[in-house]
Amino acid sequence: MKKLLVVLMVVMLMASVFAGCQSAPAEETEQTETAVTEAPAAEAAATEAPVEETVDPASIKGEVSVYVAHNGDQYNRAIELFNETYPNIEVLVVSAGTGDCLQRIAAEAENPQCDVMWGGTTESLEAYKEYFQPYVCSEDSHIAESFKDPDDKWIGESQQPSVIMYNKNLVSEEEVPTSWADLLDAKWQGQIASANPASSGSAYTLLCNMILSESTQADYSDGWEFIEELVPNIIISGGSSSVYKGVANGEYALGLTLEQLAWVFVGADPDTCGMIYPSDGSSNVPDGFAMVANCPNPDMAAIFMDFLVSAECQQVMSDEFGRRTVRDDIAQPAALPDLNDIYFIDYDFQWAGAGKEAVIAQWDEIATNVISAG
Repeated sequence: MKKLLVVLMVVMLMASVFAGCQSAPAEETEQTETAVTEAPAAEAAATEAPVEETVDPASIKGEVSVYVAHNGDQYNRAIELFNETYPNIEVLVVSAGTGDCLQRIAAEAENPQCDVMWGGTTESLEAYKEYFQPYVCSEDSHIAESFKDPDDKWIGESQQPSVIMYNKNLVSEEEVPTSWADLLDAKWQGQIASANPASSGSAYTLLCNMILSESTQADYSDGWEFIEELVPNIIISGGSSSVYKGVANGEYALGLTLEQLAWVFVGADPDTCGMIYPSDGSSNVPDGFAMVANCPNPDMAAIFMDFLVSAECQQVMSDEFGRRTVRDDIAQPAALPDLNDIYFIDYDFQWAGAGKEAVIAQWDEIATNVISAG
């Protein structure tokens, strides 16, 4: 009997253990199934980010057609740098004034021949933005929004304060004008060089700068009155390069130009050349570049545009030519004044950009009347 009880107790104990063993795997199986269902999601998340492949720049072959409205020394240096990195991408250059380049792009709109419009202040690019396509460059995070078109149709390349350049052999320190208003003095008649605002982007910016800085009226009518008084003192010298070169070689006493154009001569020969930032207000409209709509080589255009605002190119342009960078990770040229020490006007970009055709028409009328009267 005792043996029977012992046997029964052992059987009951084994049954209890067996039942416990059966319940544990159920919980374990549930956890395993959960882990299995979660694993594919984690794996998918890990594969969502594309793996960046390193491409040898020298292996990239092609060509990019560029219409350039820039100083020759500067754009040739930038292209030289570009080809050091991309030796098998040929840069085909057509060099002309901003207005001429933009008008050519418009004329070719049905069959674009150009990939990149390079140069010219950005209100000129804004006026022709219908002929450009959106592009966000690889350096976008380093460029402030104020140097980019809200629709990504153009990108700023460098900052461009307006200045009055002067030749120290022709203008004594006591005579140096300190404002735009000083240029109205009759002693400067025929002594102030300017490019034609209708064809030169820099001259157009300077024209708008003076109108805006000298105006107190909502329609800028008094700014235009200032231009009417100024025109008799101005000599239209040709392209923008003829202004700063003409002042440097003594052909003109004064020149209306941009800081980075004047600085090439002021920095190299400070005993001969000087420049001032007008006390009644300079502008700081960047120059820039844009990808032409339906251009023949968009991939090559993207590579070229990315390079122009790369840290490498921007640093060299700053070091060698005094060009103020648009990047937030590169210091401004130490030899130039701090931007915070220059008085800048509130530039009406909409009026100057979208309204460029009307501005040029009014300029032409004034210039023609004054020349005819003279």
